Amino acid sequence: MASKRPLTWRIQSIPADFTEERLKSCFHTDDKKCIEIKSLAPDVTNYDGDGTLTATILFSPQEPREPRAEEHSDFDIDKDFIGFTPLNNPGKDVCADIITVTGLAGHAFGSWAHSAEKMWLRDYLPQGVKNQARILIYGYESQLKGPNTAGSIISDYANSFAQSLIDIRDHPSVRPSFALPLSPLSKNMAAANVLISGHSLGALIIKQAITDIAPGMRSRLPVRAVIFFGAPHNGLEVTALETLVKGRPTQTLISELKPESPTLTGLSERFRYVAGDVTIHTYYESRPTFTVAKGPDGNWERCGEATMMVKRSSALLNFELEKTRMKVDGDHKEIARLRRGQASVYPSVLRVIKEALVSATAAMTRAVQAVNVEAEKETVNEPDLRPTPLSTGEDIRKMPGLGNPSIRVRGRNPPITFDQNTFGQNTTTGKLEYDNDNLICDSCFSVFPKTLMHRHCFVCEDGNYNICYMCEKSGVSCPGRHNMVSRRLAYGMTYVKRTNWDDGASPATSARARAAGILKSAYPAASQVTSALGATY
Repeated sequence: MASKRPLTWRIQSIPADFTEERLKSCFHTDDKKCIEIKSLAPDVTNYDGDGTLTATILFSPQEPREPRAEEHSDFDIDKDFIGFTPLNNPGKDVCADIITVTGLAGHAFGSWAHSAEKMWLRDYLPQGVKNQARILIYGYESQLKGPNTAGSIISDYANSFAQSLIDIRDHPSVRPSFALPLSPLSKNMAAANVLISGHSLGALIIKQAITDIAPGMRSRLPVRAVIFFGAPHNGLEVTALETLVKGRPTQTLISELKPESPTLTGLSERFRYVAGDVTIHTYYESRPTFTVAKGPDGNWERCGEATMMVKRSSALLNFELEKTRMKVDGDHKEIARLRRGQASVYPSVLRVIKEALVSATAAMTRAVQAVNVEAEKETVNEPDLRPTPLSTGEDIRKMPGLGNPSIRVRGRNPPITFDQNTFGQNTTTGKLEYDNDNLICDSCFSVFPKTLMHRHCFVCEDGNYNICYMCEKSGVSCPGRHNMVSRRLAYGMTYVKRTNWDDGASPATSARARAAGILKSAYPAASQVTSALGATY
């Protein structure tokens, strides 16, 4: 049933060339005067601006109803905000994603809004950070009662959140904008850093997600700072909730949220171990919250006894990385609904976010500078790159500068590292390039085509790999040291394959050559997949 008060709605699948005026014109005549477009931003999987847009609108009709688009419009309109919703259009020069995760039985938008018209993540924060970050809210089904309740537990929610986050940051349309820059000349600076804010259960989902992400993936999702609002690290007051969910699928979840539950105790211990360099900022409630109880009409309402839902002792992690511990003059429900002004904790939260963005920008600058330094090291004059046929390892060794595999040859940024064991020739341009048969393990194959961006990188058996600086910073490696098989990773170029190495080749070289020769035709689809995913130099 629609609410009588103005509601915020989400509109997805808006064509990229739409303006606010054009979007508004697509609605029913009677609805146009009731619509106020509050944000219009590129969809989470189309940061380049060539795909669809997502909008949030405030709809305030005289009678409760949904906004009606004209029949020719193909929009997706909802008020549930499940999944990721972008709230701003920062342009391409961004240094981080700011992501918020709502709490138990919360709403991805409403849980952060202090009124029907204002929500700080959309209406205040973009200007506060000068649009240096992309701001996303994340919603999920966590209702405690009703037809859509499910038996999910914390780990289920965390897995869905982490996978969704990986998906939007690995999507071909946002690469390389949301990966480390390919060169110092790249116009699209990387938004490789992640700043996450969680309210209540959302905080636990964040902790679980960070804990569960495989080591090889963490560098691709570098969380720089986490802001917790009313996080029940050591448990939540669930007495009233237990009555509400008794016999329902959500009863297991509520049991996990009890004070000192084994789930929460184990999660905190693991999170302490993997938190690494994540800076943590904690805001805890200071007022009791009215609990849920059955009203006179038999419906559940927030009219029960007031209690401290999350005590201070539960909200604090007491980690060395916990840099902020600040009391909020509000209850558990209002703690994340920030207002501007000195009476609110918004100035403190804004300062924390700005500091994290400065740190993120500095880290990116250092990475680019390091690439420049690497390009200047151990350089030699460029060899004769005329298209002379090369057929043996001895021929390759005779090329200028190739007697030592550590010597770098100056070329386009990033610098190319020549290795006689993987050296090949581009027969179209005559330029010497790396072999395009990379040895990658089965379990890592789904990762590497998305992240191995440069032709001068290869991964070989037994975890012995050679990866350029920028790819290494992006976490491209074989952390499990798995046995490798050859996967053909094409880059849209024609190569002359080198398998006839001289007698002095190392065992690893010989094994690599044999595997490449035997298995190069076993995975013909891999080259197409890699090209489709944008594996370019």
